[in-house]
Amino acid sequence: MKKVLAVAAVMLTYLTCISGAYAGIVSSEQVIVQQQNIYNKQQVIEMFNSAEVQDKLVALGVSLEDAEMRIASMTDQEINQLNTQMNDMPAAAGVVGVVVTVLVVLVVLDLVGVTDVFSFIRPIN
Repeated sequence: MKKVLAVAAVMLTYLTCISGAYAGIVSSEQVIVQQQNIYNKQQVIEMFNSAEVQDKLVALGVSLEDAEMRIASMTDQEINQLNTQMNDMPAAAGVVGVVVTVLVVLVVLDLVGVTDVFSFIRPIN
């Protein structure tokens, strides 16, 4: 019986030492920031998926695949700045859609490297 307990104790100690699991404390602020970043990225993707925005991009000669790849590679800070600018725009019937479309077009043109309107956006190339 003592032999079994000794073997069990050694095995338990060994398993405890090799275990790589770590439980850390996550603050509420970290969770809120993470969720806000996810929400902001979803807003940009929803805006990009609208037919009006895609038609405008195609009309300007921007590849939808390139634009989609760039949106996917934007940092959380870039997406937050873009959403802040869009949310700070005045809300008026019909005007918001046009302004958002123009902003998206400018962002995509910045991404492709045609313009340099937004300093926080780095071109794809």
